Amino acid sequence: MAVRLDMSPEEDARLPPGTFLLIRVEDGGYELGAQRSVMLDPIPTNDPNEPLNWSTTRKAVNWTLVLGMTVVIFTALSIQTLFWQQMTIDLQVSYTDLNQAMSVNFVGLATGCILFIPLAKKYGRRPVYIVSTALMLATSYWTSRLNSLTELYICNLLQGLGGAVNEAIAEITIADLFFVHHRGTMNGLYMTMVMIGSFLAPIGAGTQATRQGWRASYSTMGVFNAIFFVLFIIIYEETKYTPVIVGRSEPAATDENVEIDLLDDPDKKTTYPSVTKASVSVEPSTHHHELDPTIPLNSWRERLALFTPTSEPIWPYYYRPFYVLFTFPAVMYSGLQYAAGVMWLTIMPSVIALVFPLPPYNFTPEQIGFMSIGPFIGNLLGSVYGGVLGDWSILFFARQNKGFYEPEMRLYILHLPILTMTGGLIMFGVTLDRGMHWIYPSVAGALFGFGLGSIGDAALTLVIDSYRDITGDAFTAIAFLRNAFSIGVPFAISPWIARNGLQNMFITCGFISLAVSSLTIPMIFWGKAARRGLATRYYRLVEQQGGLATH
Repeated sequence: MAVRLDMSPEEDARLPPGTFLLIRVEDGGYELGAQRSVMLDPIPTNDPNEPLNWSTTRKAVNWTLVLGMTVVIFTALSIQTLFWQQMTIDLQVSYTDLNQAMSVNFVGLATGCILFIPLAKKYGRRPVYIVSTALMLATSYWTSRLNSLTELYICNLLQGLGGAVNEAIAEITIADLFFVHHRGTMNGLYMTMVMIGSFLAPIGAGTQATRQGWRASYSTMGVFNAIFFVLFIIIYEETKYTPVIVGRSEPAATDENVEIDLLDDPDKKTTYPSVTKASVSVEPSTHHHELDPTIPLNSWRERLALFTPTSEPIWPYYYRPFYVLFTFPAVMYSGLQYAAGVMWLTIMPSVIALVFPLPPYNFTPEQIGFMSIGPFIGNLLGSVYGGVLGDWSILFFARQNKGFYEPEMRLYILHLPILTMTGGLIMFGVTLDRGMHWIYPSVAGALFGFGLGSIGDAALTLVIDSYRDITGDAFTAIAFLRNAFSIGVPFAISPWIARNGLQNMFITCGFISLAVSSLTIPMIFWGKAARRGLATRYYRLVEQQGGLATH
């Protein structure tokens, strides 16, 4: 049986989730010089209030606030290791105590998304963002004034709960606001902000701590948290959209329906015949999408509503992420890539904090902060590679595939990042173990950052493109997996170094990284077959959430 491009929602369910016509041929077939237009996916309604239909300015304002808060959150999650030298004296605690405090932070990160993301799905993104920024504001000022280890544990737990929200809800916001051919770039921007918070902002924090003490750095961060808290209250618009008009036009009056054999043997290669303008005229492109002028724009009161509740039950959102994680290979793949990358991202700053204050380096907190420049530059380049180049590459690969896009196409360019991340980890440990000049571990950090930015961007975007309508469940699971893997890392670092040495420790990390990253290969070859085979389960989940996906 075949499926047509001008199909009903019921027939549409037979199409593997994430597969769609990205490039439409206007004339001349697929020969050189043919005019092509990029198709919009997901297919938007003609309602101007749908976030996909917002103006570029409205999208930019919302997304800029999310990106700015991302920097603040990841700064808060990253700077504490810079202050360990001063905190051991000020609080009369040991490095072991501070390692345990970091683990408490990861407990908060692992559980925060499970607690709050279902609320974002049920009541809207806006109230969850506001609560998250409020928690980050409170913990920043409390940490700047705490005087005991118990207070530090509590602050780290609450900070983790507040910060965890960002990891999943930012990806939901991308799915709310942007089409497929923009998502790689937006994820690249998000990963860049993560790295600014993780690597660049600590430079300023370390400098301030060296001159004014570690408490001053937390007070400064509290000021930024307060600014974003106010901005989210008065500017950030709700991006949760409940469709009133079905986002699908009537089929064009034509007999030229293109049939695609999508239900053949999974082992057989699916071929797509040439597509004419008439056969796909039901789908809007970047050149032609009309809004209905009779639909009134929402008032500011509606745009800034504190809650946007819908009728679906909230409890399934608490257990469904785990079902999604273990059911859909793309989600598990992305979770493992993200979890492994963050594990190395946890180990490297901790090792820097432990090694560089000692001979032969004898670094101050300020100098330790400057060790973040290498990973930041590498990640910035990686985000461009995986994001901007990734969005360009999917257009290229779709043209080679008769205009049809497959989410796995984003993985085709990851061979270089896989090698640089592995090599960067090994080089980092070897150069530190031998006490080599600080420039060598900095270069190693840049290689690692390039791989992390590229792979993280592509893996996260893969999930959005494959399973947009369960993005919340998917990224709640990914964030949980990422932070659950990191809980035990702080406890293991010191014993691992003592037993194996820095060189052997990071060689092991490098080869584990290579093994995890190499899962990209089976994902490329069998990812589409998995999407096809599990399509029924996906659409069942979508229906439980209130309707079929409009892809």
